Amino acid sequence: MISVQGYRAQGCQGLPLQFLRFPGGEWHVRLTAPDEAAVCTQFEISALIQNADHVMQLLMLTDALRRVAPDARLHLHMPYVPYARQDRVANPGEALSIRVFCDLINAQHYDRVIIQDPHSDVTPALLNRVVIASPLAALQKVLAQTGQVALLAPDAGAHKRVAVLAKALGCSMLCAEKTRDTVSGQLAATRIQGELPDTPLLVVDDICDGGGTFLALADAVRAAQQHQQISQPLYLYVTHGIFSKGADALLQRYQRIFTRHRWTDDSRCEVV
Repeated sequence: MISVQGYRAQGCQGLPLQFLRFPGGEWHVRLTAPDEAAVCTQFEISALIQNADHVMQLLMLTDALRRVAPDARLHLHMPYVPYARQDRVANPGEALSIRVFCDLINAQHYDRVIIQDPHSDVTPALLNRVVIASPLAALQKVLAQTGQVALLAPDAGAHKRVAVLAKALGCSMLCAEKTRDTVSGQLAATRIQGELPDTPLLVVDDICDGGGTFLALADAVRAAQQHQQISQPLYLYVTHGIFSKGADALLQRYQRIFTRHRWTDDSRCEVV
């Protein structure tokens, strides 16, 4: 999930990499064409980090590039920021996980770090030289397929982000609210704020991991529909589609699922 492009006067090219894992678990990363990398003036690393192994691979690659071309500019494209959901200390004895991860990235001194749709304002506040790529273009592709919709923010934390997107897209929006046990992580309740509009609904959020939030939200929408005696299509868009528990249960409740980055091979979750 990690690759690198090298830029020089003649243009850019992908640089071949070798990833080896020793029996003890340690990673070895090598540029197999170091002479080609040595003449580059800029590198663009693309890193979709899905686990701790990818973090170590990124750090090793960064060091290798610095050694062969110490004066080259180094940009990191990291669409998903690990630990971004752990952006506050909710209970005594916990770590501020996003701070730990951002300190690790900042220590690499990248000239630019490009991320997509961060979970909250905490992540860009902690990352140095960060650039945020908006999900607006992806959502425009979704609307080209679904037609006009009302955007539904799944919780209060997503309200501000979805409101900005709704304004840019010319869509109406509404918000749900949920309560969660901060120790167990279990959802306690989900409900829709206000009345449902008589238009298709598109749930918009940054991440779908196990999908529990969106299953509960779909059930809350169904209950509101029954109360108002209306029916409308329900769609889901997430920038980072982890889908760690699969998409079967979600697809029983949502007509279509869209994502910018799909971590699974399930083509039913459509990449936009």
